[in-house]
Amino acid sequence: MRTSGLKQSQLVGGILETYAARGVFKGFSKTREGKWRMLWHRDRSFDLTLKADKLTFAEVLPQVPSGSRMMKEYRAFVAAFSAASTPEHKRIDPAKLQLRCFAKGGGVGVEATVVDGDWEYAVRKLIHIVHETYLVFLYDGAYYDYLIEVFDLDPDRMA
Repeated sequence: MRTSGLKQSQLVGGILETYAARGVFKGFSKTREGKWRMLWHRDRSFDLTLKADKLTFAEVLPQVPSGSRMMKEYRAFVAAFSAASTPEHKRIDPAKLQLRCFAKGGGVGVEATVVDGDWEYAVRKLIHIVHETYLVFLYDGAYYDYLIEVFDLDPDRMA
C-alpha cells in the first residue's frame, strides 16, 4: 500500500527524530517538507531528501572523484549490504530497498529506493549504511590520508 507524500514525510521525520532524541545526531532539523538536516559524523551536515519513493543523501563522502578507486570501492561496500553473505542484521533486502551510489559535485551520494513501502525499514537501513561508512569503510586503513586531508584531522590524535 502506497502512502501519500505528506504521510511519507511524517513517517520519515518521526523515525529521524527518534535517532536525534537518542543522541545519534548532534543536531537535527526539518528544513522543509521532505528535507532534513542532521549534524552527524565529523561535525558535518548531512541533508536527507525524500522525493516520491526515494530517500537521498546527496553527499555522504565529500571530495571523492567519480572515477576514483575510492568511488569504486565505496560502490562495492554499499552493494555488499545486499549480498547473501552479509549477516542478516546488516543485510539489505533488495525486495524492500534498492541502493545506488552516485557522484555529484565532487562527492559521493547514496540514494535508496523504497520498493515495498516499508519506510521505517528504509530509513533505518539507510542511516545504518551511512553510519557504517564512517565507522567501517573509512577506517579500514586505505583512507587514512583522505581522513586527514578532507576532515582536517590531527594524525596524532586519531584513534
